[in-house]
Amino acid sequence: MELIVTAEDVARRLGYLTPLGDLVRQRIEVAVEDAQDTLIAYLGRPLLPAQYTERGVHAGADGWVLRHGPVIAVISAVLDTGTTSGPFGTPTYTVTYTAGIDARTDPQTAPLRLWVRATACHHPLLADAPARQRRVASASVEGQSVTYDTAAEPPVVLAPPDLTTIDRWRLRGRRVYQAPTRPNPPGLTIPGHFGSGGL
Repeated sequence: MELIVTAEDVARRLGYLTPLGDLVRQRIEVAVEDAQDTLIAYLGRPLLPAQYTERGVHAGADGWVLRHGPVIAVISAVLDTGTTSGPFGTPTYTVTYTAGIDARTDPQTAPLRLWVRATACHHPLLADAPARQRRVASASVEGQSVTYDTAAEPPVVLAPPDLTTIDRWRLRGRRVYQAPTRPNPPGLTIPGHFGSGGL
């Protein structure tokens, strides 16, 4: 998976020294991937532009009528073979194009990168990060003991913003509705017909 933020971006916020060791880098990258997977599922779209091919496409007055957007570039448009016109007397084409948001570099998608960084910082794999540890008040080498400063609160790592703050990039129709379940009064249900019946 291509990451929209670098491991170093997350490491700096967690107090890790750079250059990163392989183990720390792998843990950070897993945390970023998990955050991106959550974001992709919520938005219902990839975080980086993708290439699409659609057949039977009509040319509209303002350009091609395509399913995915925003369109970045049309790579090719080939007249569909075997038919020179569609149902309305207009030719159809097979169009190959790139479309989508670019959450890695587009300045307008900075809130998506912020959400991924902040979520990755709270991943359980990174619980031992320097910025998430309590301060040590004293340490004894011979006795192998550590005393933490109880007067100071543990460091606060930026919490991820609520997912609703990035609804601007969410595809329409992604909300799920489930009708409330209503219990049926005893004796009013006809077998095989849930919720139906009567006296």
